[in-house]
Amino acid sequence: MNINKLRICMLLILSIILGITVPVDANSLMAATSKVLSTNYTLVNMSTTDDASVTVTYLKSDGSVWPTEAGNQSFSIPKNFGQKIVAQYFDNTMSAGQGSAVISSTQPLGAVVQILARNQTPSSGAYSGVTSPSSSYYAPLVQKNLNTASGVSNSILVIQNAEETNQQVTINFIAYPGIGGISNHTKTANIPGRSSFYYDVTSENLLENGWTGSAVVNAESGKKIVVVVNTFLGPDTLTTYNAFPIEAAGKNWGIPLFTSRLANGLNTSVSIQNVSGSTIPANGITVSCKAGTGFSPSTFTKQNTGSIPNNSAFAVNPVVDNSIPGNWSGSCRVSSTGNVVVIVTLRSPGFNSNSGAYEAFNIDQSSNSRVVIPLMSKRQANGFATVATIQNLDTNNAANVKLTYTPGSGYTGSLTPIVLNKTIPAGGNLIQNFRLVSDVPEVPDGWFGTLVVEPVGTPRPIVAFVQLTNITNPPGDTLLTHNAFTLP
Repeated sequence: MNINKLRICMLLILSIILGITVPVDANSLMAATSKVLSTNYTLVNMSTTDDASVTVTYLKSDGSVWPTEAGNQSFSIPKNFGQKIVAQYFDNTMSAGQGSAVISSTQPLGAVVQILARNQTPSSGAYSGVTSPSSSYYAPLVQKNLNTASGVSNSILVIQNAEETNQQVTINFIAYPGIGGISNHTKTANIPGRSSFYYDVTSENLLENGWTGSAVVNAESGKKIVVVVNTFLGPDTLTTYNAFPIEAAGKNWGIPLFTSRLANGLNTSVSIQNVSGSTIPANGITVSCKAGTGFSPSTFTKQNTGSIPNNSAFAVNPVVDNSIPGNWSGSCRVSSTGNVVVIVTLRSPGFNSNSGAYEAFNIDQSSNSRVVIPLMSKRQANGFATVATIQNLDTNNAANVKLTYTPGSGYTGSLTPIVLNKTIPAGGNLIQNFRLVSDVPEVPDGWFGTLVVEPVGTPRPIVAFVQLTNITNPPGDTLLTHNAFTLP
């Protein structure tokens, strides 16, 4: 694909670090969080032939221009997966507030945003920048003052107007089926051009306490938006995910990693939103899972036992469903009779406050055979370590792949790339766990850099997501998760 100019819309939540203020009322017990939040974003140049010239426009929530240091407005990123990190908390020009950024580039970019509670008990979230805004977005999981195994849960929907002019957006909240005492609701909001609107579900009495369900966000007719969801659980836990544009809906989805009641407490829950336009009947959604090496049973399946109304959701949650095999890890596939969207949430209730989420992969739209992971890091002195989970979406054929680990700028060890050849089982996954000394022994402790996964022989469709962790297990939520980038 020949891309001359790529625009990425990103939502930025900034904090009191260097004089920037918190986006929610830190003194209100009803606010989704009392944390002071900061952001940074990483841009990756996906071109292997040309450097990228990049310009960034920052806007406050009221639509006014947000002055920043010149070096954060215009810069170059080297070709062949070069990177640029921009941290709002180190920008001495940027004033207090919250807002958005619009990024233009002469080359295709990938972008990841990190949300952090710095210099306090950590809370952490991450999401990908958006290159193609849409007229409608689906959010499979939204909650208000809901008691969960990880604490009281509250969501903030962040909606960016992707147009130059003002528009009114509509948020439809759809209650989880079968839960009494809660109902569907609608919220509207006017958003200035290119700016962001932050809807904290605790800011008004629109939703009942204990509300849980899904949401549909619609732009004004003929216009487009971008949506990200932040959910805070208890005092420290933060889960962030990209809502799905209407164009992403599909019947078949890949889940690179599903875990159930592991010894370290890790569980993944799957939230599946019906976006088919009609009710999906009982047993209309099947989640088929295949065990990773060393886990049993080798397979299991789960289906919806009741019907799922349009725009409502169905969940597979091993925290509360003991019919799902325990001490289990592997990959899954979601198949539905109608269009759905799917997110996966990672958390360890009763063990720690860590939580993250990633968007499942639409199998029918995922034909790429290369994966780019901007940052892999093995057991740094400060505890930072990453885990990459790569899934082969071909359920009939194994994927033979080459993994190239290229050292990052500033790494003081050998600068020679480390090349490994691996096989990913049909429909299965390959985990590169840099938390462990014994995993990927070819890569030494302290190494950091970029991972590129490429086909060897016949290309197979592959996808991946990344966990950024801390092996010293500090208090709070230090887990960040995001989807990797893919290329043909």
